[in-house]
Amino acid sequence: MGAALFELFSREHPALVHVPLGMVVVLPIMLVAAHRSRYPQTWRRMAFRVGLLALGGSLLTLLSGFYWARLLSLIPSDGYVPVVASRGQALQRVLRLHELTALAGFGVGVLNLLLLRKSYHEPDRMRWTTACLAGTILWAGTWGYVGRLGGVMVFGNAETNKAAQEAIDARKNDAEAELPVRALDYASLEPLRPAPFRSRAHGGRLARTWVTASGSDALAAGKPLPIGAYAVMSTDANGSPGPLYMREAKADGTQAFSLYWPRIPEAERKAFGGEDAVYLRSPAKGLESCATCHR
Repeated sequence: MGAALFELFSREHPALVHVPLGMVVVLPIMLVAAHRSRYPQTWRRMAFRVGLLALGGSLLTLLSGFYWARLLSLIPSDGYVPVVASRGQALQRVLRLHELTALAGFGVGVLNLLLLRKSYHEPDRMRWTTACLAGTILWAGTWGYVGRLGGVMVFGNAETNKAAQEAIDARKNDAEAELPVRALDYASLEPLRPAPFRSRAHGGRLARTWVTASGSDALAAGKPLPIGAYAVMSTDANGSPGPLYMREAKADGTQAFSLYWPRIPEAERKAFGGEDAVYLRSPAKGLESCATCHR
């Protein structure tokens, strides 16, 4: 029940954000009224209380947005800001600016709350009220810009739409977007050893390495794979198929790795975020150790 409520709180971020935003927009109007009203002290006190509520609402909104981004896997489960690994990740770039601007806006809100408190405790209240007016206009402007970035993420703009279309086109042209076709056909490759061996680096599972003809001599000698060659490691997990690994030498001189495990035993799902199946491809998080061992 608690997890469901927390997920609802996170997913309702687009609705929740309007509550503190509305309060912040009202603050400059209240301070103008304090300048012109017969009861300026009452308006200042009311503005402070509305500002306090707006700041509290802003904090809740920041938390809901942060956890919503994590639910959508836009922010890593062990990170605090989106990771932008390529130029095509336009949405992550916008989200990062959205998050940083929101944090800056919260800081502006804290400063404004201090100014609002000063405005009815100091003898020269009019001077402080003028400073508050400028501060609240800045606060409202900051939140407005944050909201505009949020709208870009929801409805898109030229940059995000172009990146999304490029990703769709790349996926259509990628035969291995859903399944590691070449790795699954490992039996057509040359076995590096005549029999399976126990691999400590791969969970102590029984493993067997298969390699393309162009890379068999290099791999047997412990040398880097030639460009275009690839090797596949099939593993056994207590009598059931274990993860399937693939290592490939790219044309630009780099190496690409992939891991495919369509049926993860329940006892091992924690290492994969609770998922019952996984397919990871470079540069996905979780394959860093592959690059460390295979240089």
